[in-house]
Amino acid sequence: RMRYLSKIYAVCLVLMAGWLGMQFVHHAPVQTQLTALLPHDTSRNPVFQAANRAQEQQLNQQIVLLVGASEADKAFQAAAQVAQTWQDSGYFSQVDGKIEPDLAALRQSLQTLGVATLPAEQVRQLREQPQQYFVERAESAVNPFSGSLLSLEEDWLGLGRFVFAQSMQNGLSWHSEYGMLYTERDGKTWVWLRAHLPNTTPHPELLSLLQASKQTAQAEGYALLATGGALFAADAKQSAERESGWMSAVGLTLTFGLLLAVFRSWRVLALMVPLGVGVLVGVTAAVLVFGEIHALTLVVGTSLVGVLVDFPLHWLASSLFHFRQPESWNGVNVMQRVLPSFVVSLLITLSGYILLWFTPLPVLQQTAVFSAAALLGAFAATVWFLPPLFRYYQPRQTGFTVWMMGLAHLISGRKMSWILAILLTLLSIGVMRSQWQDDIRHWMTMRPDLLADSQQIAQISGMGAGQTVLITARSEDELLKQNQLLERAIGEQAHIQSLNQWLLTKHEQILLKQQLAKLAHQPEIYAPLLDLGVPSETIQAALKAAADAPTVSLADSLTAPQAEAFRALYLGEVNGQWASLARLYDVRADFRLPESENWQLLDKRSQLNQQFIETRNLAAWLKLLSFAVAWAGLWWWFGWRRGSLMLAVPMVAVVGTLGVLGWLGLSVSLFAMFGLLLAAAIGVDYAVYALTAPETAAARVAGITLAAMTTCISFILLAFSTTSAVAIFGVSVSVGVALSWVMAICLAARHQVSKH
Repeated sequence: RMRYLSKIYAVCLVLMAGWLGMQFVHHAPVQTQLTALLPHDTSRNPVFQAANRAQEQQLNQQIVLLVGASEADKAFQAAAQVAQTWQDSGYFSQVDGKIEPDLAALRQSLQTLGVATLPAEQVRQLREQPQQYFVERAESAVNPFSGSLLSLEEDWLGLGRFVFAQSMQNGLSWHSEYGMLYTERDGKTWVWLRAHLPNTTPHPELLSLLQASKQTAQAEGYALLATGGALFAADAKQSAERESGWMSAVGLTLTFGLLLAVFRSWRVLALMVPLGVGVLVGVTAAVLVFGEIHALTLVVGTSLVGVLVDFPLHWLASSLFHFRQPESWNGVNVMQRVLPSFVVSLLITLSGYILLWFTPLPVLQQTAVFSAAALLGAFAATVWFLPPLFRYYQPRQTGFTVWMMGLAHLISGRKMSWILAILLTLLSIGVMRSQWQDDIRHWMTMRPDLLADSQQIAQISGMGAGQTVLITARSEDELLKQNQLLERAIGEQAHIQSLNQWLLTKHEQILLKQQLAKLAHQPEIYAPLLDLGVPSETIQAALKAAADAPTVSLADSLTAPQAEAFRALYLGEVNGQWASLARLYDVRADFRLPESENWQLLDKRSQLNQQFIETRNLAAWLKLLSFAVAWAGLWWWFGWRRGSLMLAVPMVAVVGTLGVLGWLGLSVSLFAMFGLLLAAAIGVDYAVYALTAPETAAARVAGITLAAMTTCISFILLAFSTTSAVAIFGVSVSVGVALSWVMAICLAARHQVSKH
């Protein structure tokens, strides 16, 4: 029957491998975007969802480039070269460099937007000091360097002069000869470029393109800066793939190097079978359930190298003590003896993974499916495949056997009780020092050169660290009014970019036009233009024409070429509400958004951190629930005394790990809690084996020790990850497994188990 089942299982594995191979042929189902790891947006407010989508698209589908040189001509020429190189790379749908506007369309929009986009200062002048306005208009008219696209005859009132001034934010200028936007800063001319990606899929090739462009810039004597979420995402993907590769290689090498040294037989490499089967089943299950598997799940999955060989090692460890009579060790018989304890351990360990499914974090849900399926696959391979593979295995004497016999004797003495008491006391003090904290910034480590570029671009643009405010209203006009109110309320606490800086409300446009109609009958007000020889009838006709011009709506105004800087702020109508964004820069440390039902700070990091805290707390409660369920099951299987002893191992490991984290000054984050869940499940596995496996005390100590060593090898490697969340996960599991090992071998050495 066992042979029949093993053959069916082998056929299923072949079908799984074929199906998974086809998935990778058609499309690689490996997700690398960091945003895919974040909790799903559970907000029922469609306005918030639209705002978040707008921000993420702008962050992840655009790369901003700055090309700078001391000589302006060199900066513009280099920028044109960079723009062409990046466009030719094929990675971008468009690279905005040279702006060649339709002059006829620009002139038309200037005439249309003249009144509607007049700055607040000029509106105030026309109301309170209209003569001063026309004095300045006359001075501009005779200034050959005024730079207006409209001639005096096309714009007698000079209203179009300010449209470009409104659109050019934060020191931006447009060079008419080269057709590029630039900023003068620190003795250099910095030319702005913007590359648009067709989607948000990370491309590690972007990093190679950037590096090649920077090398060219250095060789030719100009500066190149670049920033954008796509670059950080590409670096994160590259790091995850690199870490997954070297961790898997090093983990496998160390694990099987250890096993070869202990068993002194190449046959031990057969333990690769349950390991490979486990990974195959885990990846297949994740792709089936989610349609993809995240790279971080694979990185965490590499840590299962040690866990997946726990059952094989528990089974094989007893052979180390049969070296005097090699023929007395029979893999099939040993498997039958230890199988009941294996099944109990499997169920308890699976519960630790399954609990992760009930957390709202996608990466934990993926890890739950991957790990549970991998463990089941490896367990089945251990039971059905390994005994036949070790049919002719001959155990040999090794130094490890002697050490385990000595260790079992040592920990069975009374001194060990004192050592444990001191250790537990120190760990209890550490628990009181523990800090519970979560931060999305721990999910990735930003590459220093990319971060430096981002910071320098922010300085050059005059836009430091910023925040975003979501503004809602019942109409477009009300939306502009709310933008105005927000700007006034913020005052000097931050610099702001908002839609009211671009367009007047319809009500304000009407009032301004009424004022212009009045001024048409007051020639003494526009006398400075009359002094230039302009006929009074001409100015009067221009004022009346401006007064009779139709009002301009917000949506229509943003279609103008000059509205580029403001277009991304407008979200339009969403679910019966009009919405926009306002960007705050150089925000003071003591800034607090004034309360209003129409304004809300879009602090994505704080929202995510709060979700992480809630998920972490949920995981803690689920762990407590699992302890209660496990205790009930262990009591039912083994009686209350042995069941309580088994449960004490993971409980002490969890509390002790919190103590170690407290002493090390490491925060108990969501991923640390995830590590505790896993370590607790592993601890139960060790405890069940220690008190139920029908082997000698030394054999049980050896099995637990080997399992702990191989598991710790894998998770200690995770502690070297550049991603802080992964590193703390590795630390918490490693410490938890080490403490579980200490407690489990004490139980194994002090309790005898009947072989019948």
